[in-house]
Amino acid sequence: MLKRTNEIFTVGHSNHSMSCFVELLKKYQINCIADVRSVPFSKYTPQFNQHELKKDLFHHSIQYVFMGEEFGARRSDRSLYHAKGYVDFAKTLQSPLFLRGIERVAKGMRDGLRIALMCTEKDPLDCHRFSLVARGFHHHGYAVQHILADGSMQSQEQLEKMLLGTYFPQSMEISLFSENPPDRAALIEEAYSKKNAEIGFRQTEERETAAL
Repeated sequence: MLKRTNEIFTVGHSNHSMSCFVELLKKYQINCIADVRSVPFSKYTPQFNQHELKKDLFHHSIQYVFMGEEFGARRSDRSLYHAKGYVDFAKTLQSPLFLRGIERVAKGMRDGLRIALMCTEKDPLDCHRFSLVARGFHHHGYAVQHILADGSMQSQEQLEKMLLGTYFPQSMEISLFSENPPDRAALIEEAYSKKNAEIGFRQTEERETAAL
């Protein structure tokens, strides 16, 4: 497989067994996992709790790095929240902590690491790893590839097309010869905003979690 120096991956651990998860990583020669979960623990898949995951990956010569502070869905900075109470991804993309995270990953890549950004959800479209983290890397010129549960892969551009089709299906049907073609880039940004409003972490969720 030809390696690209600006290529970065994402993957969701979902409910995989550890052996299946490792096989996914090996298929794409991943040698480092950057954990972008705000809380690196799983009640339903304890094999992906931080300590167990780090230990198992080490046995397969795969590094583990926790980056929930830089890239997590939950943000402690209240200025990054939308007026409606959820984390605003557009604001977060410009935050110093997020940008430092990109630099940290860039250094790792320069040092020879082949990195996958890991979160929980099976489908990247339902996860902030696509609409926040990968989006940020894509905007900075990285070729982002999403490893799917079945071992196949889709690029950020392919998923953006799917996102656009979800929120603006009519835009896919307009002729190239239309006198007033839609601004595709603007529609994609609007689609990101709509997805953000659906999945963005809300302050009420934090209170509900604390009450359990």
